[in-house]
Amino acid sequence: MASLSLKHIYKVYDGTTKAVNDFNMEIRDKEFIVFVGPSGCGKSTTLRMIAGLEDISAGELRIDGDIVNDVEPGDRNIAMVFQNYALYPHMTVYENMAFALKTAKVPKDVIHQKVTEAARILGITEYLARKPKALSGGQRQRVALGRAIVRSPKVFLLDEPLSNLDAKLRGAMRAEITRLHERLGTTFIYVTHDQVEAMTMGSRIVVMKGGFVQQIDTPKNLYNHPANLFVAGFMGTPPMSFHPATLKKEGNTVRIKLDSGPEMTADYATLNRAQTRYMDGAHPVILGVRPDDVVPWREGMDPTAWAKLPLTVTVVEALGGETLVYGHIGVAVPDESPIGAAAEDTEAGKDPAATGDTLIIKAPADFEAHSGDTVYAAVNLAKLHLFDRETEASIKPRVPTENVCPCAVADGHLAFAGQRFPLPPALTEKTSQEDAPSSQTAPPKAPEGELSLPAEALLLGTGMGRAKVEETEIFDGDTRLRTLYRLTVGGMTLFALESAPPRYRVGDSVPFDLDFSRIAVESHGITPLRVENTLDGRFTKEKELDDKGRKTYRFYLDMEDQPVAVAEELREKLFSCKGTAILRALLSYRFPPDAVTVSPRQKEPDKTALMGRVTRLLDYGRITYAAIDVGGKTVIAPYDGKTGESHENAAVSLTIDQTKLTVVDREADIVIV
Repeated sequence: MASLSLKHIYKVYDGTTKAVNDFNMEIRDKEFIVFVGPSGCGKSTTLRMIAGLEDISAGELRIDGDIVNDVEPGDRNIAMVFQNYALYPHMTVYENMAFALKTAKVPKDVIHQKVTEAARILGITEYLARKPKALSGGQRQRVALGRAIVRSPKVFLLDEPLSNLDAKLRGAMRAEITRLHERLGTTFIYVTHDQVEAMTMGSRIVVMKGGFVQQIDTPKNLYNHPANLFVAGFMGTPPMSFHPATLKKEGNTVRIKLDSGPEMTADYATLNRAQTRYMDGAHPVILGVRPDDVVPWREGMDPTAWAKLPLTVTVVEALGGETLVYGHIGVAVPDESPIGAAAEDTEAGKDPAATGDTLIIKAPADFEAHSGDTVYAAVNLAKLHLFDRETEASIKPRVPTENVCPCAVADGHLAFAGQRFPLPPALTEKTSQEDAPSSQTAPPKAPEGELSLPAEALLLGTGMGRAKVEETEIFDGDTRLRTLYRLTVGGMTLFALESAPPRYRVGDSVPFDLDFSRIAVESHGITPLRVENTLDGRFTKEKELDDKGRKTYRFYLDMEDQPVAVAEELREKLFSCKGTAILRALLSYRFPPDAVTVSPRQKEPDKTALMGRVTRLLDYGRITYAAIDVGGKTVIAPYDGKTGESHENAAVSLTIDQTKLTVVDREADIVIV
């Protein structure tokens, strides 16, 4: 049993072709992880890097906390099952399963016990004397699994092990492997291009495309909350259908207008996780609808929960237990008049066949429909998926991370959703001139803008704002537990996200404040504080003599021509991930503001810290930050000085927490650690 950690893993061929890009994942002990994606997406390459069969170009791979980048495959205590079984044709089943143990000089009685036990688990005891050519595909696959089981590895790696089997046998073997995982209680990592295998077997799934991870989540969350258009279309059979549309919020409802003509109306409450900036009737979006969420319309269905759409049937698939009805949205019109939501909608109607606006109904087995018929589909409004048409990212995420709402900025205050907050000095400097009233006219009306407020920047429990808790939801992810609060603030729905267990209950009225360093009102020049600092340099060494006169080396992070002594752990990581080539690489060092501790500069030179000079103080009320010049680059860091005091232009030392440092190879554009 083992846990695995993959941090900034890359595979680069010929110095330019990136087969795997910045793969990051924490795999818990006993998990069943599935890598899924189309051919060439990098899933098998990632698996082979874990196995040690492919070198890691950059990044850090740990098994049970130990870095194994340079550990030989045979020393990683990992067993791999290949697509083609890789059995020795001249050996019996028993000999194939025992081969690795014999090579390791395991006693014969132990080998016999392990082989017979594995054969019993897999139901192949009666085949132990046969050779592979006398076995079926499924039996050979069991032998390959048995050969892995007898080694009692920490991790099982399975590379498309069922792709050579027929459909019926694949289904049986899926269940067999799932039961085997439960029985052995070992970490499994499984590669497949078949999304059905991924959905039915994995405790978590990694969806990949073009060498990049698209989403890591449970099967249920991937299906119900896809992160982007690719994941939405790849996961699910039959696939999700996509429809270009626009959204318009009108009071408590949202009007959804399909580009093909028809419209639907949904309660805002059912779409309140969607970003409201897309509900202005102008932003182009893509509406996603799963066939599971479309049924034939029946009289008496609730129109606030189901949208009724006409469908011109093109294909009917009778599958025995259910019927799939494919059709174009709209009504077929015999006289060739334009087709839209209804026959009389002729002004802006478009031919659904031309737009490819196909919808799929999942109907009961006895549902009757034929090509050319007009039927009516009922679409579950609560299950609609929404995507940005340009970026293809979901705009209705499982965990809303941003609130967007109208606001006004004037007289040193920010007003939104019936709340009014005084702006901190760092922001009043940006808005004071714009908001200053003219001497020739009456004070102007507060200029309107759009507030972008991250969910984690809405701080509950203190402050001048008031909110009512409407819903709480707990998310227990890879690294932290989070609580999402859906709030009503001045008649608007806002979300707050905390990295903590729930503190409030539904119905509670709670105060709130804002982290002004993270908000944005672009129309007024208010932008978030930079969340990442970047300094360029190299990784260097200096020759010196120890106290016994022996030659040794001391290593440094060269940052903007200033050497900083490197921590032992970081030095080991850099050499492990890059080898001696790290000494020739052009690097960038990236780190967040909270990784920096600022102190008065010491008289004696100190190679454990950077030297800098404060150029500006940024008072955000709760925290004051300093803009510090380091070799011509600006570093943002928390600062205990106060605006108005003689801290600007002060000479300071900056100590960086190297555990929070990201090191980037600038030429290859690769994150090393």
